[in-house]
Order: sequence, then C-alpha cells, then structure tokens
Amino acid sequence: MREKLEKLKQEVFEEVTQVNNMLQALNEIRVKYLGKKGPITEVLKGMGKLSAEERPLIGKLANEIREEIQQLLDEKEKAIQQRVLEEKLK
Repeated sequence: MREKLEKLKQEVFEEVTQVNNMLQALNEIRVKYLGKKGPITEVLKGMGKLSAEERPLIGKLANEIREEIQQLLDEKEKAIQQRVLEEKLK
C-alpha cells in the first residue's frame, strides 16, 4: 500500500511538471487522482482490509500525499494564472 501511494505521488508530480499553460489539463489531473474514483480515494476505501497496526500509518501517509498533491496543483495553478496575466498585460 505504501509503495502504491508513493508511486501515485511520483506519477502526479511528473504529470504536473509537464503541464505548461493549460488550467483545464491541471483540473483533469486533479480529478484523475483526487476525485471520487481516483486512486487515492480507492486506497482510503481499501483501508478496512489493513491490519489495525497498518491502518493509522497508511491513513496518515495517504492524507499527507493527498495534501502534497493538492498543494502542488494549487501552486502550479497560481503559476499558470500569473503567466497568463503577464501575457495579457504585455
């Protein structure tokens, strides 16, 4: 489970770095990974199958990764919006 979460995090970071000026593409990544049917949500739904010792550790890790992904997406969105604004001002 831990490896799956780390792999998901890496995939998101790679996809986000490839987005240049498309807010729509960024939103699609957000939905793909953090949406109701996204892999992070699936991991959290599958936590009932884990042992009592693993559950809090994996839950904490999943929440931390979700927050990191959200923060990365927010930062990229701000950067794109800033770039668009600068282009309009030129």
